[in-house]
Amino acid sequence: MARIRVLPPEVARKIAAGEVIERPASVVKELVENSLDAASHYVWVDLWDGGKRRIVVTDDGEGMGPEDAKLALLRHATSKISAEGDLFAIKTLGFRGEALAAISAVSHLTLTTKTRGGPGTRVLAEGGEIKELLQVGAPQGTRVEVEGLFFNLPARRKFLKGVQTELAHCMEVVLRMALAYPEVGFYLKHNGRPLLRLPPVKDLRVRLGSVMGKEALPFLIEVRGEEEGRVVGGWISKPSFVRGNPKGIYLYVNGRYVRDRLLSHALLEAYRGTIPKGSYPIAVLFLKVPPEEVDVNVHPTKTEIRFRKADLIWRLFEDTLSKALSRPLSEQTPSGPVPPPEVKEEVSGYARGAPAPESGELGFVGPKWRPLGQVLGTYIVAEGNGGVLIVDQHAAHERIIYERLRKREGDQDAQRLLVPLLIELRKDELRLLMEQTGELAASGLHLEPFGEQTLVVKAIPSFLRPHEVKGFLQELAQDLSEGSKGKGEIREKIWALMACKGAVKANTPLSREEMERLLRDLASISHPYTCPHGRPVFIELDRKELERRFGR
Repeated sequence: MARIRVLPPEVARKIAAGEVIERPASVVKELVENSLDAASHYVWVDLWDGGKRRIVVTDDGEGMGPEDAKLALLRHATSKISAEGDLFAIKTLGFRGEALAAISAVSHLTLTTKTRGGPGTRVLAEGGEIKELLQVGAPQGTRVEVEGLFFNLPARRKFLKGVQTELAHCMEVVLRMALAYPEVGFYLKHNGRPLLRLPPVKDLRVRLGSVMGKEALPFLIEVRGEEEGRVVGGWISKPSFVRGNPKGIYLYVNGRYVRDRLLSHALLEAYRGTIPKGSYPIAVLFLKVPPEEVDVNVHPTKTEIRFRKADLIWRLFEDTLSKALSRPLSEQTPSGPVPPPEVKEEVSGYARGAPAPESGELGFVGPKWRPLGQVLGTYIVAEGNGGVLIVDQHAAHERIIYERLRKREGDQDAQRLLVPLLIELRKDELRLLMEQTGELAASGLHLEPFGEQTLVVKAIPSFLRPHEVKGFLQELAQDLSEGSKGKGEIREKIWALMACKGAVKANTPLSREEMERLLRDLASISHPYTCPHGRPVFIELDRKELERRFGR
């Protein structure tokens, strides 16, 4: 007796549906993508019980005629592609022809649609089978009603979370779409109560303010880069505006929201050394590449992709963001007033960023800060810009030295020692350091082997003191022993360690002139917010915050 058998059609439909539809948010995603592909100007999403009881998505798009409406519920029936070659040049959000068929296989679905000048059509389906096809009166566009999701898959339905959790996932889907298509209006209700009202806008910053919160707008930097027809654009937050999770990161490829490790790694690499570990920036970034260079057919949900020229894309992405973050502070904020959101966000705190704890926007582009003195021999207190600035002198000096090393990459002045230093190390430490003599020399530290366990140091950077060299070399050797690193990462590690060793230490008294020079130097660099290890450099308290704390 044969052990392999062909599955019944109803079982096959449920299996296929399970690959595409995981929860109510999956339904919302597929239906809204169809609305956008239909050139809709407005999309309305209505949910009941987090979408578990009922989901309705309505649009004013092109709509469908009676024959297309019937075919739209069949598996692999699509208007987006017609031949195998089209799979390698996808230009729409939906293309597999599985969405409506998959949804109808696990729900009670009603599709009502009408083209301009054509008749209205209503299709009723249940469990993947069309039950009725009617001609009805209807406005132009499409309305899809989904009830009883997973009614015929009780085991799957049991895995759904509570109403608020499922609602949050659905809202996140709408917000992702709203950021990618600011020219489209999005409206979401839950159990009849309005939750999101995002009218069409021309300026993406307006939509960003509605989604992220208007408090984020002054901290956003516009980015743009291009190479051979591949374009990166969008907005990222300054290092002073971060959050404790990556929920404020939205990445899009050819208009499609994606979760991509390559792009995420490039984004965080651009911020390396400027934000604390465990912190994440806000980022809404759009990558446009030739359709044939990206495979969006990796997974049925279409949120995972594969680039055919991954190395090139990584370099373009990271380089574009790094250049934007390296611009002087006065050039990071776009010229002209920041437009306010047209409609107040009604979901309190949802999807919004938050400033790093006790870290405000550094006002160096305005009046100078005037140092008042030191606290505990470690912190500089300054007045200006309508508030008070408290600066960690060691962290500030670290960042200043580090930025100067980066700026003079490969051409650091060296101070030749009248009496060379002899430093004894372990054999393994010496071996690791000898492999990096070129990088060390480029940073101003010239050394040679002197026996099996000794180095002779002939020159050091001007900011490094002789007695600090051995500690620096030992820490560097320890770091090098922890695994292979690329040339650029090693170079930056050298700079960070040198800056730490060479910076003014805590509990070191400074004269007023030294404090003024430190603040002036800090104002001249592009990343004054954190030290190279991610610790905050300063705390800024404006007048409003001071008055709040004193109850004035």
